Parts: sequence; C-alpha cells; structure tokens
Amino acid sequence: MKKILGIIVVSGGFLMASSPQSSASMTIENCQKPLRVELSKTQSMTNLVAREAEKSRLNFYLGRCAFLEKATDLSVPFFEQGEKNAETALELKSDEPVALFWWVANAGTLADISRSIGALRTVKIIAEKLILISEKEPDYGFSGAYRVLGKIYEKAPRFISIGSSTKAEQYLKKAYERFPKFPGNIIALAEFYDSDDRIDEAKKILMPLVESQQIQEGDFGAFNVEKQEWLQLVNGLTKKWSDKK
Repeated sequence: MKKILGIIVVSGGFLMASSPQSSASMTIENCQKPLRVELSKTQSMTNLVAREAEKSRLNFYLGRCAFLEKATDLSVPFFEQGEKNAETALELKSDEPVALFWWVANAGTLADISRSIGALRTVKIIAEKLILISEKEPDYGFSGAYRVLGKIYEKAPRFISIGSSTKAEQYLKKAYERFPKFPGNIIALAEFYDSDDRIDEAKKILMPLVESQQIQEGDFGAFNVEKQEWLQLVNGLTKKWSDKK
C-alpha cells in the first residue's frame, strides 16, 4: 500500500516559491485549495468518528489531485494519511460504514499503486470490507460499495485471482440500478461495457448523460469533487468512439 493519502505539505505547497509553477503543479494546487479549507474545518467537529472519517475522505481527494496529474510521489502521503484517519475512526467504531468506505478508497489506491504481494492481500481484505458495507449501508456514496466492488472485479485479473467479469457486471449494475442518475455509476458501467466491446450498451447509458447538464448542475454531496474527473472520463470515451468511426 504505497501511493496515496497522507497529509503531505499541507501548509507549504508543492513548489519552491522562487521557481515558476508548471501547469501540472498549478492544477494540483488549484484542485487542493478548497479541500484544504474543508480539512481545516474538521477540527471543529465534535463527533470523533465522523471527524476522522471526513479527514479520510478529504485526504483521499487531496491525493487524487496529485495522482491524476501523474504526481504519484506527491499523492502517496495523502492516501496514507487518509488510511490512518479511517483506521482511527474504526478503532472507535469498527463497523462504521463511512469510515470503512474511505479506508477502502485510500487503501485500495495504495494497493493498486504498489502491486506488491502485500497489496494482493490488501485487495482481498478490501473486497470483504466492501461486502460488509453493502450489507450494512448499501446506499452510502450512491451505492459506492457496489460500484467499487464492480471496479475491483473488473480490474483485479491484472494482478489478483479474485477478478471476474461476471461479478464486475453484477455489482456495477446493482449500483446503477439503485442510483441510475449518479454520474459515477453511469460512467463505471459504461467503461465496463466499453472494455467488453459492448459499445452500443455503453452508449445507451452514457449518451443521455453527455447530452444533459447532469454532471455540471447536479448536487452529489461529498462526491461533487469528482465532477471534473467525470467530465474527463466522459470526453475520453466519446472521443474514443468518435475516432473509431
């Protein structure tokens, strides 16, 4: 598990003040700025379990800001810190679904980054945790446990034996059916269909999203921060299909 969540340089930024900022660095800084503001506000939260779970969520997205710009080394400490935050919450309440979900997000990213033997064991644990969440709080994160389980079963064949296209589709469909208007569910299922060369099925669920203002105008709570990434994924798929014509 090496590659995500931790609270890296929260006060100092990523660049020397005297050196010009690269486009990627500026993108990371702009992405992280509102998240750092939210992180500072968690200190006033009196519920310790909720506070640590929220810190875990925010550190995950702080890490994603760097990770998506291919600044993996900068992203890892955030993911590691987010993992620790979630573990602190789980020490206080071992079956807290929100803390479990964000532990999975951070730990899973770190495992995917390291691809070590230890990471293989972590992925199995993550799958078990997600099943627990799906049983206890299936609607959290717009059916996030089903969505992430689906992605794990879809991607796992690359480096672990639990991979299964059948299970991937089963869980991704469950998430989509519970929350068919949530962009994350639509895109995850469309990506699966695309990877399985079922382009017509992918287009059927994705194109209504493309033609609407659902991503830009919808309110998805803690997941609003993913809007820019959703737009990039949608644009990537539609361009790929256009180029094939």
